[in-house]
Amino acid sequence: MVQSTTEIEEKVIQAINKAIGSDVENLHHAKRLIHHYKIELEHLETKLTSREDTQLAKGLENLTKYAEQSDEKLQKVEEFATRLQAKISHNKEILDSVSDTTEAILKLQHSVGYFKLIREIQDISQELSQAVKGTDEAKQVELYLSLCGDSYSLDNVLGRTFETDAPNLKLFARRTAFYWHDILREKFSKDFEKILKSLKWPQMELWNPSRDTFARLQELAVYLFMVKVPGDKGLMNLKLTPYVICPPLTAPIEVLLKSFRERFAYHFNGNRETNRLDKPEWYLTQILAWANEKHVFVSQNFQLAAVKAGLTDTDVRIEFIRGLVQLGVQKLCDDIETISDDDSLFSHLLDEVLSFEQELDAVIEVKRPSDFPSLITVITQPQYLSKWLSIEEIFAFEKMDIILQQESAFECLEPSNTEKLKIPRCADQFIRLLDAICERYSLLPQPAHRIKFLNLQMELIDNFQRRLVQLHNDQRNKINSVDILNALNYVIFVLREWGESVHYLHLLSAWHGPNVDNINSVFEVIIKELEHWQSKLTKALAARVVDDIKAKSMSYRHDNWSSMPEHDPKVPMMLSHTAGEMFQLFVTILHELESKLSENLFSQCLRRVAKQLDDFFIDSMVMMTNFSPAGAHQFNFDMTRNLFALFGLYARNPSQLFKSISDACVLLTLPRGTAMLLRDTIIKAKPVSETSRAALQELGVIFMEPVTALEILERRIDLTS
Repeated sequence: MVQSTTEIEEKVIQAINKAIGSDVENLHHAKRLIHHYKIELEHLETKLTSREDTQLAKGLENLTKYAEQSDEKLQKVEEFATRLQAKISHNKEILDSVSDTTEAILKLQHSVGYFKLIREIQDISQELSQAVKGTDEAKQVELYLSLCGDSYSLDNVLGRTFETDAPNLKLFARRTAFYWHDILREKFSKDFEKILKSLKWPQMELWNPSRDTFARLQELAVYLFMVKVPGDKGLMNLKLTPYVICPPLTAPIEVLLKSFRERFAYHFNGNRETNRLDKPEWYLTQILAWANEKHVFVSQNFQLAAVKAGLTDTDVRIEFIRGLVQLGVQKLCDDIETISDDDSLFSHLLDEVLSFEQELDAVIEVKRPSDFPSLITVITQPQYLSKWLSIEEIFAFEKMDIILQQESAFECLEPSNTEKLKIPRCADQFIRLLDAICERYSLLPQPAHRIKFLNLQMELIDNFQRRLVQLHNDQRNKINSVDILNALNYVIFVLREWGESVHYLHLLSAWHGPNVDNINSVFEVIIKELEHWQSKLTKALAARVVDDIKAKSMSYRHDNWSSMPEHDPKVPMMLSHTAGEMFQLFVTILHELESKLSENLFSQCLRRVAKQLDDFFIDSMVMMTNFSPAGAHQFNFDMTRNLFALFGLYARNPSQLFKSISDACVLLTLPRGTAMLLRDTIIKAKPVSETSRAALQELGVIFMEPVTALEILERRIDLTS
């Protein structure tokens, strides 16, 4: 009977449930809980006073009642737990007895399945024994496919064995499948080969089969395509070396290649004169010739058979070429160890292999499958790749010595003053050397291998730059710094272009991985180093030019600027006679630099020369000289009509090259009143104020600071007298 409970009762029940929990095994805690509450009640009674408090007495009475009820409920729970435990024990005994029976049943089921698979294998094998004696080839193939069609499919017996944990059964199934595979393949292959011989294969000019003969050939090709190797095809891979593995070919392609294998072995194995270590091009050329002559024919005649056999992903043309290339791979694996002992033979082999791979790509015309064998795989085995790198490095450094030591090393190619780039012969040959290295290693499929050669290129570029700097610093040689600059400039120009090509962008991604976003080119670091030396040599060249100009400017700077007579307005103004020698040197030097330097280098050098002369004329002449009005106008004429005009032949806006001189000429030739007002404005407004700058800009003095402008104004005699 369910009794109604008050809020206090609910709390008591919750406390009891919390203490005992929901696990039946914990019911033995009930006695301890009752004992605990009795002690608590006795403790509370001792604390209570004996005064008659009806509410308190009622509470104690209710609490005692709840405790008694809890005792009754806990006792019922314990009784239920005892009965439940007994039932659990009884059911466990039943389960134990049933599990033994169940396990036995499962073992029997497993045995039934095991023997059923064995029986299926035996039945199919027996049927195949009968079928191969007859003429129903389609039934033979059908039975074989039911035995091991797709090794991982449940539609065939071999596939179902993979679902069992029975290694002996799997082995039995595989051996049976291989047994019938070999029989059927040999049977169909003999018939297939017999027809090919009757048609004079591989002499295509005699190929003229009748309709029935061709239909029979197609039928046999389909059967051969369908009778695939049981199990994992990878187990049939031909492992020539630990690094060179060739996947198996389909049966029809193997038969088509048989005559080629025989011819290849006859000519290029054994003691034949055609089998020479120094002539790898003979067998490589033969492979290319066979592939080029026969690949289209094979595709036209046997691709449909592969499709009918369900091999829609198989390209028989590519597989035929792969089989031919495999002949070369096997031959190279046999010879390369002996060839590698001779640097000359090994170098020749590398050239021939790389040339072969390029020509083969032209024959294939599509991207090679991942399992396509390559002769490059043979020559990039660790021991041979290291040797290749070593030979490449030795040859490259020897070639660099020859390039830089030839008499015409720094002669420009096709000299012409209209050329934007002046290319010294040594720089052109060095770039060709780098490009030849790139052309060879670009065929390598592994990025890690290509990066090794890229590092060699970097080493060569760094060494070339160091040699150029040494030649520049060596006082004994007669090489002009202009030639060194042109060489550095051309190398930088080419490396920038290469850095944007697909080949080097792929290497950039492979080299730097996730950090590639922070780097623009694989040549970024080496280009910065080259630009550093280019800038340094350009600066030194500009300094030498300015020093020569300074030496010729002595008489001009010390001309009679303060007492120069007024110019007759009826007579055209002429260049100061003291400036003639200096300007003649200007003309000669600038023309020579413009004709010998690359356009961008000349532009850089021109700006450096102009900047240094701009500072020199201000610091060493204007600031050290007092100008009469006539002297100021003559100086302005010399600068704006002659110096600026001379540089204007090579720059669009020469006044921008001589900012200080341009502003100084404006200040020296201002009308006297305007100049006095400007001077007073600058003095009153403080030289560094915006008012001073605004006043200067209003009069056309754009770049000069007010302090400097005030000093130049003080060089005018008409303002200081």
